[in-house]
Amino acid sequence: MSYLSNAKQWLSALSDGDVRGIAHEINKDGIFCAPNFLAAEDLSQMQNFVSSTITREGRQTISLKSDELAGSGLDDLGNSPEFKALFSRLYSIGLGRPAPDVKFYQILRCLTGKSVTEHSLIFHYDSYAITALLPIEIPKFGKRGDFLIIPNTRGIRSNYLFNLADKAILDNALTQRILRSRASGGKGMKHVSLVPGNLYLFWGYRSIHTNEPVDEGAVRATALFHYADPHADSYLKRQLGRG
Repeated sequence: MSYLSNAKQWLSALSDGDVRGIAHEINKDGIFCAPNFLAAEDLSQMQNFVSSTITREGRQTISLKSDELAGSGLDDLGNSPEFKALFSRLYSIGLGRPAPDVKFYQILRCLTGKSVTEHSLIFHYDSYAITALLPIEIPKFGKRGDFLIIPNTRGIRSNYLFNLADKAILDNALTQRILRSRASGGKGMKHVSLVPGNLYLFWGYRSIHTNEPVDEGAVRATALFHYADPHADSYLKRQLGRG
């Protein structure tokens, strides 16, 4: 079986009705899950990359961008026409506007070591319309780093300034304390126990989300694919150096 054949087969078989169903599920439940998106051998290659990278970096929390992922298999997925097509179709069907021809903003995030608490329970909005979350390594015992989401709490802002206001309110220390107090099961908060090899899709720009911590000796590795910044052409964003 060729590399990523399982994922590409599922992606290639998606009809417009299927993509519309994915968008409906995200609108209704906040998140869509495609189980067993990766075949076992593909997942194993990515896990080996994570293991060697963490060992090389001294078993500490790290984030790698797309230009640092050569040989991981995640670079191949990010460049796959079938994978890109899912996002452009989901964008146009789910958001009702033409999909931009843009590359993914891609991150491999490995959470481990003494800094796990510093990188957990930080509630935020993404800067990109669609986020795909692909778990590579998830602890089997103890603190598992569950994904937390309060879905679809805002629309796509017409102005970057309004987006900044949303983020300023969310980043406020009091807001963060209130949200953390709800993390164990507050109203509107969804807990998602991630499964390695599954693919999770949600409206990252519109949804408040974060991860729970893991134990210091454990590893939580997730690949993130961000698609379409609604404010990519904002003059204010460029002036602030965020373009």
